[in-house]
Amino acid sequence: MNLVEITEVRIYKPKVEGAVKAYATVSLDNEYIVKGLKILEGENGLWVSMPSRKAKDGSFQDVFHPASREAREKIVNAILEAYREQE
Repeated sequence: MNLVEITEVRIYKPKVEGAVKAYATVSLDNEYIVKGLKILEGENGLWVSMPSRKAKDGSFQDVFHPASREAREKIVNAILEAYREQE
């Protein structure tokens, strides 16, 4: 299986400090851009939330998500690495 190449990661700090530590935008294969990823601090450290929207029933549904665990790890690791480089 060939995973897409992460060609760029941009990190944006929020205006107000809170649970969201930063926002991220990821470019895939220089062809697709995914916006709205969030870096959050939880009990077990930093984690990445995929872009989502609120459904009518109040739940949140991802509007983008990797199809495999390997693809998710690749995106999450690239985002957290870029975030740590900016600290």
